Amino acid sequence: ARSRERDREAAFAGSDRKTMATFVLSDGKRSDLDGKGAKELLKPLLKAIEAKTLSKFNCLRFGGKSIKLEAAKEIAEVLPKLKGVCTLDLSDIVARRETGEAREVFKVLASASEKLDVEEFLMDNNALGANGIAAIEPILSGSKKMSKISFNDCGIEKIGAERISKFVLSNGKPSKITKFHIFNNCLATAGGVALGPLIENSPNLEDIRISATRIGRDGGVVIAKALKSCRKLVSVDLSDNQFGEEAGEILEKEVFIDQKDIKNLDLSDCGLGEEHCLGIIKNLVKAKADLESFGMSHSDIRTENAEVLADLFKQCTRLKSVNLEGNDLDSEGAILIVKALADSKSPLEELNFQNNEIKATAVKWIVALLRKKASMKKLNLNACMISKKGVTLIRATLKDLKKEDCLDNMEDNDEDEACEADDEFEKLTAALSILKT
Repeated sequence: ARSRERDREAAFAGSDRKTMATFVLSDGKRSDLDGKGAKELLKPLLKAIEAKTLSKFNCLRFGGKSIKLEAAKEIAEVLPKLKGVCTLDLSDIVARRETGEAREVFKVLASASEKLDVEEFLMDNNALGANGIAAIEPILSGSKKMSKISFNDCGIEKIGAERISKFVLSNGKPSKITKFHIFNNCLATAGGVALGPLIENSPNLEDIRISATRIGRDGGVVIAKALKSCRKLVSVDLSDNQFGEEAGEILEKEVFIDQKDIKNLDLSDCGLGEEHCLGIIKNLVKAKADLESFGMSHSDIRTENAEVLADLFKQCTRLKSVNLEGNDLDSEGAILIVKALADSKSPLEELNFQNNEIKATAVKWIVALLRKKASMKKLNLNACMISKKGVTLIRATLKDLKKEDCLDNMEDNDEDEACEADDEFEKLTAALSILKT
């Protein structure tokens, strides 16, 4: 299955990089944290306060421990005394806590953090829900500098989304938000609609991730319209939703126009329709976008339109990841794309062609790509129609390059349907013979 989870949560880089330091509440063990344990782990912060170096730590990370209420109160005693904190990470802090205690933990820590006025706030992997969002209102409403927020995998639905929008925008319109992540939640269409005001009133938004959130057509249209006000986009991930073709048209004609700064784009499995996906790609070509990652899996892109993709890939110099899983590409389309990637200056690392109608006729071009791009780390051709000889040639090439792990599993490759012409068998056999000598 196509992997959605990527490590995209980099620590916020403050203006004074030389003095950036991170405090992590950890002893290397994933366990419950009581008051006594908290006092022990808080010693670096307590020493900084005692030495009056209140700005020693720019980044505070409390994830990995299941924080009991008594431990939260110990932490709350320390937080207001600190200065110069840019990032507050409260991800994954209430595992195994009862719902009532978890909310109290959130409330205590949020109230204590309000005066820190952080720029980046992460709450990933917490069972927040709407009541959890209400509990952290002090920090969402009280942090005037906040520009980066993340609520990945938090069980957020419509009401929670409404509260996020309301609390953040209570700091004034337009908001200062440049990064907004809300991956793997239960927003559905109503939740998508609820986020519209926040996105629309965040013209400085650069990095948005609203993926795997079950948003349907009406929500997709609202989000697409809201994104019209965002002209500084760098990273956009709307994958694994059902936005539909109306949203696709808005994204094509009003959002992805002259977006010169875009670096990472994932519109996989959004139901935007081939026409609008191709229009977006053409817009990127026209804007001379130089992408680092690109995803349009399950977008109904056919072989006759592969040249549009090739034009984009030719101009890229930094492209590392391409995901075209589940499209309608055959060998001819794959060859156009692979040749464009091979001829580009990009340091390609990952190429996903899974579940396309690619046969062994494309193998020699795939092998040429592998030999030309020393940067390649992962190739996915599973659920295609490559003959046994074709797969053997790819494996032999990777073995020769000492990259046997590069090829993903091929257990769903349909070798029975891989009916190559006699001359293609001869070419593959010859290639194998040359490789072995």
